[in-house]
Amino acid sequence: MDISSLAARASTVMSGKRNDDGLADRLNYRYTVGILVVFAIINMNRMYVDQIKCWVPAYFTPNYEEYVRSVCFVQNTYYIKPTEKVPKSLEVKRQNEILYYQWIPFLLLVKAFLFYLPRISWRFRMGIQIADLIESAFDYKLPTTNAVHRKMCLDYMVDTIDEYVDDHRRQKHSHDNINMFTRFFSTICCTTGRYLGNYLVVLYITTKLMYIFISLFQIFILSTMLGSNFLFFGIEVLDRLFRGINWDSESRLFPKTTMCDFTIREFGHPKLAHEYTVPCVLPLNLFNQQMFTFLYFWYALIIQLNMYDFFLWIYTIHPSNRRHFIFKHLKSKKYAAVFEATTNDQMKAFVDDYLKADGVFILIIISENSSDFVTSEIIQQLWMRKFIVKYYRDTKELIYADIQLTNNNNNHSSVKRHLCGVI
Repeated sequence: MDISSLAARASTVMSGKRNDDGLADRLNYRYTVGILVVFAIINMNRMYVDQIKCWVPAYFTPNYEEYVRSVCFVQNTYYIKPTEKVPKSLEVKRQNEILYYQWIPFLLLVKAFLFYLPRISWRFRMGIQIADLIESAFDYKLPTTNAVHRKMCLDYMVDTIDEYVDDHRRQKHSHDNINMFTRFFSTICCTTGRYLGNYLVVLYITTKLMYIFISLFQIFILSTMLGSNFLFFGIEVLDRLFRGINWDSESRLFPKTTMCDFTIREFGHPKLAHEYTVPCVLPLNLFNQQMFTFLYFWYALIIQLNMYDFFLWIYTIHPSNRRHFIFKHLKSKKYAAVFEATTNDQMKAFVDDYLKADGVFILIIISENSSDFVTSEIIQQLWMRKFIVKYYRDTKELIYADIQLTNNNNNHSSVKRHLCGVI
């Protein structure tokens, strides 16, 4: 059992749900989406409670002050360092505008939706409901499950997988008339090639690529929204932390004090207007700075996990590794005679011609989200009850004869041990 399997099962215990994917996928569409939605709710609540405060001249009435707050919140303010003079150039002011603080809650919700998009594409696939197989696998291994229900669960999993992988449209002879271009396009496209035996694998790998692209695209969105290069924001935070410098309270990305320009027109005199420049405080940016610092390091973790998980699955679904996975589960003490009675050609036909990439992929997902014991039982039943019966009837009789011989030898050994004990 590897680390990813242990992590997947720990996630399953914590969430209490039957998963049909990996831990890295759930970190994207479940935990990241949850974090972004929570941040959006907090930000939206604080926005309308303590959005912006501006210093106004003493002769301004409360109505004027409320008007200034509303205007400066709706339009973009701009950041000027406290040691610098307020520029008169409109171009300089536009270059230092703060464009994001009004839109943060909506942007977080859009980012959450983007992270859930790959899950939608994987959830609405056609062919087989892996989540039902995972649930049956959980019921099968529960100690409270009785023998009858356990057998029903095992039969359901074996029959479902057999119906999927042994579909006549997936047989090799049905692909003989397909030209090379059509075969290539069907193999690489996740919406076609449903009967080539690699539909689920291609769709899942495409989902992994979508997670990588979306997690990288999130950094680009934040850089565009904040008006600066967000890529090095976390590096600057760590640099200040290791050098013992306090939190950057006047950051260009998240300024706490900004300047706001507005105009008040005199009633009855359309051409007469008064222009003002007032300093404003953005209390919400104190929370935004901490929030985006956390998101930066969370995104860094997610990007690395997505890339690692992508290459790990590329390695796992390689033909040689698929055969190794099946061999490992088929070679067990309980069915030792089965494994010894099989040949390499039969085993290769079982993996490459019968299960194919999709069948092995389903078994790997079941192994990661339930247990190796259940996976071994399913593989044994697929081998004995489905594959051997359909393709090697003579071998089936030989295997059963070997199993019977092994059981008889075990019984004789037990009798001998019993007699020796009596003596």
